[in-house]
Amino acid sequence: MRTKPYLIVTAQGKYNAYLMNDVTSAVTDSGLNIVAVEQNSSFGLSILAMVTETIDANDSVYAARERLLKKFSSFVNHHTDVKIVSPGEISRFVNKNIQVFTIIGKDKVGILKAITNALANFRVSVEKMHHVARGDFVVMELWVDASELRDLTVLKHAIQETCDRYQFDTIIQPDSPFRQRRRLVVFDMDRTIIENEVIDELAKVANVGEEVSSITSRAMAGEMDFKESLRARVKLLKGLPAELFHDVAETMKLTHGALDVTQTLKELGFKLALISGGFYYFANIVKDRLGFDYVYANELEIKDGIVTGELKGPIIDADAKGRILKEIAEKEGLTLDEVVAVGDGSNDAIMLQNAGFGIAFNSHDILKKVADGQLTQRNLYGLLYCLGATGRNDLSEQADLK
Repeated sequence: MRTKPYLIVTAQGKYNAYLMNDVTSAVTDSGLNIVAVEQNSSFGLSILAMVTETIDANDSVYAARERLLKKFSSFVNHHTDVKIVSPGEISRFVNKNIQVFTIIGKDKVGILKAITNALANFRVSVEKMHHVARGDFVVMELWVDASELRDLTVLKHAIQETCDRYQFDTIIQPDSPFRQRRRLVVFDMDRTIIENEVIDELAKVANVGEEVSSITSRAMAGEMDFKESLRARVKLLKGLPAELFHDVAETMKLTHGALDVTQTLKELGFKLALISGGFYYFANIVKDRLGFDYVYANELEIKDGIVTGELKGPIIDADAKGRILKEIAEKEGLTLDEVVAVGDGSNDAIMLQNAGFGIAFNSHDILKKVADGQLTQRNLYGLLYCLGATGRNDLSEQADLK
């Protein structure tokens, strides 16, 4: 176990393009090795911090500190300092439980004060923060040290409540290597990738709109077993000509941001899957339009061009969605930590729980309880910010599926 202290070197002042070179030269010429370093320049200021150690095991850290301070005496435009710290202190600096908070919404006076107040109430420090985007929507990221918290859930709820008051979305995730290595995104279809609930649109054509819509609402809120609700709704569609499917498909509208999000993720090498409790005919159209790699959905039984009121094959419910997500991850050679799931209904709960990162999109309360975060802006583009994969900054896009 190491017992010899380290030296922490800091330099800050007006922006200087050569600050890193000047400091590293002084450190190396003083007989020190650089163990870790961070630098940030913004708003005309530069801040640099590094952990160093003596190259010669017999060299005194106190003597090394004096040599370095002497070299720093010629730095006129920057305040410099060298502190001697124990290995234990360094360990506490490095081994932190950092949580990344992504905050998205329309800019409102007081939002940042409210969030930092909530963090201060838990004695949680903000390690780093920056604005990712500013326009119609403001996107901020905060790196928070939650090492001293016994129950992170309490903090998450407090921040969520604060953001809800200001109509901001918040996504909270650990700053782990998996945050940068996620490779598969799984989406629900109805009211997630598309704005419509397709079975409700079919019901309108079949003149049973109110009955079906009522059952759909209960099912998505978790008030009714999904399989039971689906069978009941499909029975009401009995007698509907299948040739009308095309007309219903023409009414489907992509959710704001869906096209840009899927295109950007594909360009970045993500695999995309659509797992829907809706119907395959319509899910396949979405797959072709947006370039999904996988599509799973229920299939209506059709005889002589007419919907029979029955389903073909096993029903894709909450359990099936969770299982299919695991199967796709295994097929792609991914761990579940590398998978993201996005959905809106209670039948998406297991899918979101199984994924390493689950997002509730304009969802019912039952889904928010199991999700890592929520998006409520009726715009999927916020997902890109959560994945660090921002592409074309279009927060107003809407498109049909033609």
